[in-house]
Amino acid sequence: MAAISPNGKFGSSFSSGLRFAEPKLSITLTQRAAMRLLSILSAVLTMAFAMPAAAYTIDADLSDWGLQRNGNVADWTPHALAKAWTVEDQTGGRGIYLTPGYGGQDYDVEALYVDYDASYLYLALVTGHSPLTSNSGGNYAPGDFGIDFGRDGSYEFGLETTGSNGKVSGGLYAVSTWGAGLWGAANEGPTSVLNGTLLGMGEVEYSTVGVANMGTYISDKHYFYEARIPVALFGSYWGNGEAFAAHWTMNCANDSLIVDPVPDAHVPEPGTLALLPLGLLGIFGLARRRRG
Repeated sequence: MAAISPNGKFGSSFSSGLRFAEPKLSITLTQRAAMRLLSILSAVLTMAFAMPAAAYTIDADLSDWGLQRNGNVADWTPHALAKAWTVEDQTGGRGIYLTPGYGGQDYDVEALYVDYDASYLYLALVTGHSPLTSNSGGNYAPGDFGIDFGRDGSYEFGLETTGSNGKVSGGLYAVSTWGAGLWGAANEGPTSVLNGTLLGMGEVEYSTVGVANMGTYISDKHYFYEARIPVALFGSYWGNGEAFAAHWTMNCANDSLIVDPVPDAHVPEPGTLALLPLGLLGIFGLARRRRG
């Protein structure tokens, strides 16, 4: 039977004294495992606080999300820190069907992105719909961002985008009444905040000049929204790990997008993170007492 030396390597002999060395070997391996876990955890925490989602500048320039304008499909792919995103790039004149309505590029919702950290929820949107479009002459104005905790279609919160219906741009509302668009909220989700209680202020910026050369349809014009919401405004809805969905469409709801971030992936508060290394240190200390 091969022996194990105190340095953990196999040897060619066996002695009875090895029985007394076994606990010491076990402790050594436990210590090494604990130290390795602490090292890994330290690296993870360093990354978490060194590269926070708060690096976003809310200016409707989505390059800090990793988006590009090179005229190819890779333009839509965000950086690896983004928690969730979806893309549905369509193109065409106003007569193109978008599901559920027509409108073509002028009413196309092309991409929606979500990120968050311990302090803020971040949203980014790419659309062919100009934020300056008004509800007149057969046109339909932009809608607001909807946030649905529990993913049950209730959309408890709305972030006002352009300041319509007497609401404040950048305001987060506990919504009592949503607009339903032309197709009904059950089909395409809510459109604009009609009635609700202002809970506090986030930030919203949007571009008003369409730009081309994004994605494979290089002639299409695109507009960008970027938003930041203090997660404290969500109250008990945030921080308990409840899954949520983010949604946007224009007032006609001819096209819409919804993003479902990963459930239970909310970033813990620093105090919660600190408990992890303390737990590992406790295991390490217990191993030392057993050795003694």
